[in-house]
Amino acid sequence: MEMAQPKEADVSEEQVLSFMAADIWTQEATITVMESQPPDGAGVSDHEEAVDVPNTFKTTRVPADARNDVPYSTVGKMFMTFNGKPYVGTGWVIAEKGVFTAGHCVYDWKNGGWADNILFVPQYDASDDAVGKWSSTEIFSLNGWTQNRDFRYDMGAFVTHLPIRPATGSLGWMANYPPDQGPYRSLGYPREPVPGHAFDGRHMWQSLGGYINGTNPICMRNNMTRGCSGGPWIVTNNRKSYANGMNSFRCDTEPGSMYSPYFGDGFLNLYDMVKTVD
Repeated sequence: MEMAQPKEADVSEEQVLSFMAADIWTQEATITVMESQPPDGAGVSDHEEAVDVPNTFKTTRVPADARNDVPYSTVGKMFMTFNGKPYVGTGWVIAEKGVFTAGHCVYDWKNGGWADNILFVPQYDASDDAVGKWSSTEIFSLNGWTQNRDFRYDMGAFVTHLPIRPATGSLGWMANYPPDQGPYRSLGYPREPVPGHAFDGRHMWQSLGGYINGTNPICMRNNMTRGCSGGPWIVTNNRKSYANGMNSFRCDTEPGSMYSPYFGDGFLNLYDMVKTVD
């Protein structure tokens, strides 16, 4: 686990420019919402912080006591291998036996395609795995990613060998909403440090930042680094948490920003693949 390298998204500046030139978003599909579910025998407790303006972000380590509460309890560190090489990323529980993450954390164009295996450790903190470890049995992504390497479809999900929601809870989500839903609270396990933030992959961090622009993908203020890929972007409404994006890629020409695929019908298709698995 300690030898695993962060899984990164290799996106070109030309791709980013093409994304930003997309048409203005229009409502085309049905808005869908799923509420968070607590772990068995627990309630849902949200830790809400405000971000006043879109051009700022605030990045802090998630306190130990918060990791037991939704939404933090649903997030964990992923350990996966591609052609036998170990990598790490971030994921979050979305169903009884379902975990959501970035497409490039389950399907890698440079290393032979699908991950050989995935181990998910929710609430990971400096190797602490008191909640447990879950391995993948089935892995999914979208054709737009696996066939075209299109970052608008950089989403993935997998089924765990045993039910996981009873131990962690599951994070609610919003799909087919207007893209400017920030401010967002991004969660993940960044590994490469930046000035002022000692990222090392051993602790869960959150970056609170505003929506910047974009329709698909969308962009937020967020300075987390490699290893955070797949972590959710959370919107808080009436003290309830909903994922409405996730860490996909950064662009070198835009420091302090992060991109996410738009959560539309592609997201719903992936959710459908993992929500009903026995």
